[in-house]
Amino acid sequence: MTTCPICEKHQKNDPGILFENDAWVISAGPHASHVLGYVYLEPKRHVEDWTELSTEEFSQVGPLVKKVEAFLKEQGKAERLYMVTISEAVRHLHIHLIPREEGGELKGLPLIEQATQQKQNVNPVLLADYESFIHQMKQYLAE
Repeated sequence: MTTCPICEKHQKNDPGILFENDAWVISAGPHASHVLGYVYLEPKRHVEDWTELSTEEFSQVGPLVKKVEAFLKEQGKAERLYMVTISEAVRHLHIHLIPREEGGELKGLPLIEQATQQKQNVNPVLLADYESFIHQMKQYLAE
């Protein structure tokens, strides 16, 4: 079996991990996406398809998404929250949670492309702002 970058990230206690419980990890999306609040929701164990999730693992998805969205709305960073699962480049199932700000220039597929592939750079986010936001989100998710 080839190595899985998501499994490796979980084993190394990556600093981008914002929250974890027995079944799931929420980790920060890359600064290069320039989408403040973009995160990944990843099962802790290596699964490649939704059908491989246990009923318990699956039941935790909704409350975790709800908590992420609540924080983003509270901070004024999400009028909508997009959920995308592609899992082609990395087969480990993971959900991209991509916030769309009210009045943002990018919507729909262009925003998803910006987050997942960093194709455009419409509104650059300063690294200090990204790090501060990620720190706040980590604190909120720990509550």
